[in-house]
Amino acid sequence: MAFRGPYTLLLASLWITVSRPTLGVYQLKPRIIVSRENGAFHTLSTSSGETIGDLKLIQDSHRREIYAGGHQSLFRLHSKSKPPTLTKVNLMIFESKCQNNATSSECKISMLKEGRNGNPLFMCGTVEKNTECCDVTPELLLVNCFSLSYPTQINEPAVHVGDSLYYSTSNSDLSGLYRWAEEKATWPLSGQAEQRHVKILANKGNGSLDGKVYNFYIEQNQNQNPDMPLWIPRVSQICMADLGGPKMVLQFRWTSMLTARLFCGDEKKLLSYTELLDIAVLEAAEWENTTIYALFKNTYDFRAVCVYKMSDIVRVFSGEFKDDEAKTFSSPRPGECVENSRVLSSNFLRFMERRPEMKQWIMPARDPLMFKHNHHYTHLQVDRLRGRKSGHPSYHVLFMSLDNGNVHKILEQEGEPFIIAEYQLYKTTTHISSMLLDRRTRRLFVSSSSEVVQIDLRNCSVYGKHCQSCVMARDPYCGWDLLTCSADNGSLVQDVTHGNYTICENAVPHFSESRTEVKRDHPSNVPQYSRFYLECPMESHHASYAWEHQGRKMKCVSADHNCLLLIDSMSEKDEGVYQCVASENGYDKAIARERLQMNGASETRVTPIALLCLLFLISVIC
Repeated sequence: MAFRGPYTLLLASLWITVSRPTLGVYQLKPRIIVSRENGAFHTLSTSSGETIGDLKLIQDSHRREIYAGGHQSLFRLHSKSKPPTLTKVNLMIFESKCQNNATSSECKISMLKEGRNGNPLFMCGTVEKNTECCDVTPELLLVNCFSLSYPTQINEPAVHVGDSLYYSTSNSDLSGLYRWAEEKATWPLSGQAEQRHVKILANKGNGSLDGKVYNFYIEQNQNQNPDMPLWIPRVSQICMADLGGPKMVLQFRWTSMLTARLFCGDEKKLLSYTELLDIAVLEAAEWENTTIYALFKNTYDFRAVCVYKMSDIVRVFSGEFKDDEAKTFSSPRPGECVENSRVLSSNFLRFMERRPEMKQWIMPARDPLMFKHNHHYTHLQVDRLRGRKSGHPSYHVLFMSLDNGNVHKILEQEGEPFIIAEYQLYKTTTHISSMLLDRRTRRLFVSSSSEVVQIDLRNCSVYGKHCQSCVMARDPYCGWDLLTCSADNGSLVQDVTHGNYTICENAVPHFSESRTEVKRDHPSNVPQYSRFYLECPMESHHASYAWEHQGRKMKCVSADHNCLLLIDSMSEKDEGVYQCVASENGYDKAIARERLQMNGASETRVTPIALLCLLFLISVIC
């Protein structure tokens, strides 16, 4: 692309300002950018194009359907239709009261979650401070409805264990963990510090006194010292058998609740992340082998992901207490599950009323994944893929949304993040309200205020047409099938651990390899003394780029997704073949090739395209 005109001094100044060597491997930058134009995703919008508000994504209990719910509306995703659509589901719990008040904030869906007893969904509706909850059948009918004593919020976590509903709310007056069972409620102590709840996990255990519920949340720090963190991350543990205390102490309140503090950071560097944002869980057949991925941020707005083992959490809650008074109670031990909590002694219950805290903090199983390059992540999902060979460990892939509406696909291996790709899902900066990973179909769903985007995680064509590019992507979903980069079935050519492209040498037919992606057979005629830009597409942002001309290597400047070379003043010495070569991990590949030829005429006219590109460079600098 050529820029010809009288702006010689301005362009020269711009070139000096923006010109710099292209860096080599970027550990914390995405290797490739996948845009809407070349992306492996579909956008599902409402038929009316209405803005709905934050949409929460829910997968039904059968793992077949996906729903998107807002405060006022519920939609079902039809991802196989052309074009994909969101179809409104007319489910109104308070139909008579809400029919004429459908847009009022006093009439809303207040909870939406995966169903129970074979039903796909469970939902609650709230109108005028009255909350009604129902199971939703496969025919989308409301059954088994009941009134709930305390309103809930749609974005708060909740879980069913049998007929007991455990849920939380961050209302400043009523914040904490609740249970509704057999028309009876159990609730937390009042007057607590402000809390934000992130995840509830439940384990029924092997007996009636073995079941426990774990609630992950952050609590506002009551220490007003400006050097102390604003939020404290915690986990609470309660017994499912907890019936509350007698009439005089802790009636209808938890008598078994213990709390422990979560730590995420680097102790040696005195670095900590305290604001818990999101949690993703990898369940295991043995409960204590369950892995918990937690996304945090710190006071400097940097993000980190810490990984915890359920076995470590269980061990901490079996350890010492922060308060020495706990030692005076041995049978039962504070937090121990008992058959009838209403007959516990008054002294014991008054101690439990103080919400005893464990002495040891819950530490991550390994060093955190720390992100310091302005990656402002907001949501987290994690997938686990089997190792390619028997006995090899599984690969864990993280999907993390950014505050601008993009999503990163990240390989987590040996405590190091490798950002495989960045999906640019929206045309403008967009707030992502929810993410859901369908592990069965290997699709990721991302919702905003008006649409849902479906990403096919096994669309491997975005990694190029060569074995080397496919292997260096290190994507566990993909491999080289001797012709294309395809969804991996465990037998394709791939090296997820190192991205070693040399494995392609014995696996790729010679005819499939082409050193140059782009060829220009016809020369570009460039007027004498004019300026001219050569443009090279940056396929991998982990590669370094250079232009080769008559045995010389010249660095180029990156601009958006291209690498540009400036010819300052066209003359005879600038004629000939130019080739843009990308170098990554020792592998060189020619991306672009162009032949320049000078004609005698000079030209000072600036074309519209040239002016647009000039303005773009100015915007990059400023």
